[in-house]
Amino acid sequence: MRYVKLHNDRLQAPLAEDVKVCLVLGAKLRPDNSLSPILQLRVRLVSILANAYPDWTFYISGCRADTTVIYRTLVEEYHIAEERFVLDSCGYNTFRSLWNMDQYFQQTRFYILTSSFHIARSLRIARWLGYDAWGIDISDYEKVKSNPYFWREQLAALRSLWLVFCIRTPLGRITRNFYWKRLLRRLRRNEQQFDAQNEQILQRAMKNVDQSMPLTEYFFRQLMEGGRPTEFTQPMEEEHLIVSLSHVDCTTVMEDVLALALCYRDGRTTLDDLKDYYRRMHYQDGIISFATRNHYFTWIMQSAIKEGFVERISPDEPVFPFTGVQDLQPTYMTTNKHLFLPQMENKDNYEAIALRQQQGVRFTYIPRELLNMPQDSELGVIRDGDIMAVVCDQHSWARGVEIKHLLIAKWIDGRLHFYHASGNGLGLSNTDAYTYMKDKFTMIGVAVYRFIDHDAE
Repeated sequence: MRYVKLHNDRLQAPLAEDVKVCLVLGAKLRPDNSLSPILQLRVRLVSILANAYPDWTFYISGCRADTTVIYRTLVEEYHIAEERFVLDSCGYNTFRSLWNMDQYFQQTRFYILTSSFHIARSLRIARWLGYDAWGIDISDYEKVKSNPYFWREQLAALRSLWLVFCIRTPLGRITRNFYWKRLLRRLRRNEQQFDAQNEQILQRAMKNVDQSMPLTEYFFRQLMEGGRPTEFTQPMEEEHLIVSLSHVDCTTVMEDVLALALCYRDGRTTLDDLKDYYRRMHYQDGIISFATRNHYFTWIMQSAIKEGFVERISPDEPVFPFTGVQDLQPTYMTTNKHLFLPQMENKDNYEAIALRQQQGVRFTYIPRELLNMPQDSELGVIRDGDIMAVVCDQHSWARGVEIKHLLIAKWIDGRLHFYHASGNGLGLSNTDAYTYMKDKFTMIGVAVYRFIDHDAE
């Protein structure tokens, strides 16, 4: 195995002139989402290499949380140009991180930066995959010289050996759509079950509707009884609308709530009616295809506004308390197309989405600092049941995404609280919106939308 020792802030062995790429493997954050000691060292070493080799590009691999924190630390604290980093938020393990380098980033020659106890396995997997990789020996910088993870590494190496040599086609290439096809089969097998569950939830929710609260709040509370958060996706090469009121994320639960509220408002309460409303929000002009799917939340709201389902409370120009402005061209779909395979491999899909992205999005929002105001202040423009779209900071893993999270407003004792879908399920937050957002640097404010309820006007 090939190692290059890092000593006195320089790599000691002769370097390959054409290799200017370094894969930085992630690690777990602390419970408070701060850098662990292992990650603190790794970030410092990246800064050393970035300063020593200004023409290198660094691929930061891991989950969304750790790649974001690493990236922000390097850009804001070490003042390294953000264009020198590529974030891979789907590098859930060593095998996947290395596989992504070739499959998605077309890199097969690179350095690997990770902990000393982990580098041997990383290089072994890279060699099995046929990559030309060098490990960076950082033993001079580590306090712990022994390997307390010896048996863990041996077992992990066996698992990686199975992944490399078993989950492959006869031609030796990893089956790119393996996981997608497996999920597709599961979703299609469960579609009838989803519809049966949807019918039960729909009929239960439409009985004895509590008209003393906004419809969006009422139907969210109905979904709280049976919905559970999940990574809900549609990995079909041929687009197919699947609705599950019991499998939701922070975006789909808002579409579900709006669709249920529309069914009640318009007196259309069949499952086909529910799917019709969902289709008209989820797709541009209601046309079902991957290219016309509303992949960004502002696109969903544009369709909903056009259909007369919601109105945007945030004005076009800054007016207190809507003093923040988000003005950007969404780029997340095209810059991270490896996260949306196999559909984004289709040239027509890619070009159609790229064209829609060029139109840009612009809206005003309430900065998070103003969310600390009481209900009897200007913040009272937000009403119970309003949809609050949490605006995303552009210096994060989600560069090119305008919205980070979605909430439904609820005033409690003069403080702005909210319902939302979180990792713990659907529910009412036990903290107010300001407290929830103040330490989350990716959340910089909220844009506000309101369901159009003709009876409430």
